[in-house]
Amino acid sequence: MTSEMAEIAKNNKNLGFTIEKTKSGAKRSVIQIQKTIEFEFQKNLSKFISMLLTAIGIFLLFLVIELIQSAQGSEVSADPIDYFSGYLMMIDFLILIIAVAFGGGIIAEDFEKDTGNLLFPKIQKDRLLIGRIIARYIYAAMCVIFYYVLIGIATLIIYESLPLIVWESMGWALLYTFAVFSFMILFSSFMKRAASAMIVGMLIVLMVFQLLTMILMFTGVTIEPLFILTYYANIITSWFNMPSERFTEIGFGMGPPGMNDGPTFMSWATPSATGAIIGMIIYSGVCIAIAYLIYKRRQN
Repeated sequence: MTSEMAEIAKNNKNLGFTIEKTKSGAKRSVIQIQKTIEFEFQKNLSKFISMLLTAIGIFLLFLVIELIQSAQGSEVSADPIDYFSGYLMMIDFLILIIAVAFGGGIIAEDFEKDTGNLLFPKIQKDRLLIGRIIARYIYAAMCVIFYYVLIGIATLIIYESLPLIVWESMGWALLYTFAVFSFMILFSSFMKRAASAMIVGMLIVLMVFQLLTMILMFTGVTIEPLFILTYYANIITSWFNMPSERFTEIGFGMGPPGMNDGPTFMSWATPSATGAIIGMIIYSGVCIAIAYLIYKRRQN
């Protein structure tokens, strides 16, 4: 009986040690991720300020255009939503610049500069990547929010009110930012230089995706292009006035007036709310998962 009690006490002691060790390991992981976030905040502060200045520059560009139009006699729209959405004509380009700046070198810089994270790693790769993604995406999101706040202030000054739907549009912009940010992380994982990852990623978004969109339009394909990343950006502005029919046929008549014997092009205006959420989450998850596997393989 005594030996059985001693065995039970020993097993309980080992179990308690295992639980305590697990808690200690989880706590250590959280601390390492927290330290990585703090380090990344300091490291990317100048980049963050540059992106804020970029947002201010794009805002001032639209403001100058508005002032010129007003000087020429153009009337300001009576609808604050129309006024607000007018400043979002380049929101997808601004998001691309921000995502490239913060995501393009997130992994490639280790291989470019041969940092200690490769030679003498003091932190596991997953914790390092998680900390970097959190810190840099927070900076990216703050830049997008800052741009929306600038437009919101201008709208409040003119209309003395701000529709709540603009913040819903901002939510779509933040989700799209994370999708593009994840896409840039993917290129950063297998490029040797951060600059190469940024350039290649930007070219694919600006040229390849746009080319695929045009090919689908001209060939009459009716499949919704949920595999094209830039397609999701449409919901940012379309959310203000979602079309009843998201798929349209555009006919180009080449005969006499009233007769349309020309080609017909197919076009998707915007993804649905459900399609946008699921699509961008899947897009982001796949890109980050592949990037992590490549990063892990290269480091080993």
